[in-house]
Amino acid sequence: MTHMAGEITEVDILREIGSIGAGNATIALSELIQQKILITLPGIYVISPEKVPKLLGFHEMPVVIIYKRLQENDNCDILLVFEKEEANKIVLAVAKNTFGIEDIDEEMKKSIIKEVGNIVIGAFLSAISNFTDMRLLPEPPIHVKDIFDAILEVFLTKLCIQNRKAMVFKTCFKKEEGEIYGAIILFLSDKLQEDLIKRGREWLEG
Repeated sequence: MTHMAGEITEVDILREIGSIGAGNATIALSELIQQKILITLPGIYVISPEKVPKLLGFHEMPVVIIYKRLQENDNCDILLVFEKEEANKIVLAVAKNTFGIEDIDEEMKKSIIKEVGNIVIGAFLSAISNFTDMRLLPEPPIHVKDIFDAILEVFLTKLCIQNRKAMVFKTCFKKEEGEIYGAIILFLSDKLQEDLIKRGREWLEG
C-alpha cells in the first residue's frame, strides 16, 4: 500500500492503478513474447477528450486501436492505442519470439495485436476492479485501424455531452530490441469514475 502526504488527487489514484496494471501486464506479455518486457508509464493525465490527439502526438496519424466496452455499462470504453509502425513492432516481436516466424499475413497481425490488447486492457481492468470492489465484465476486444482523429470522433459526442474526462496513460513497452510507444485511454462512466476515485482515495489513505 502506498501512503501519500497531503491531498490525494485523481492522478495519484490513476498512478497507483497504472502501476498495478502495468505490473500485471508486464508478466503476461513477457510470457507471450517469451522475453523480458517492462511496461512503464512516462505520463498520466486527466484531460478533456478533444485534447487527446495533441497530447499524444497522434493528430491525423494512422493508428491501430484495440478497445473494450464494459458489459452493462455502455458509456465505459478502454482503449490501447499504437501508432501504426509501433503496432507493427510489437506484432513482429510476438511473431518472432513466440512462433519463430517474421512473415505473417494481415489476419495473423490482427490476431496478435488483439491478444496484446486483451492482456494489457485486462490488466488495467483488474486493477480498477481491485480498487472499486466491482466486478467488471468486458466485451470481446475490437480491432480498429484508421486515422486517430476519425476513431476518436466516435467517442467525442457522447463524452462532451456528458462533460466527462479522458484518463490517459502514455505507455512505453521496453524489450531487448528497443522500445515501443503507445497509450491507454480510459473513458469511464460517471458511476465507475466516482467509485474509482472514492475507493481509490480510501485505499491510499488506509
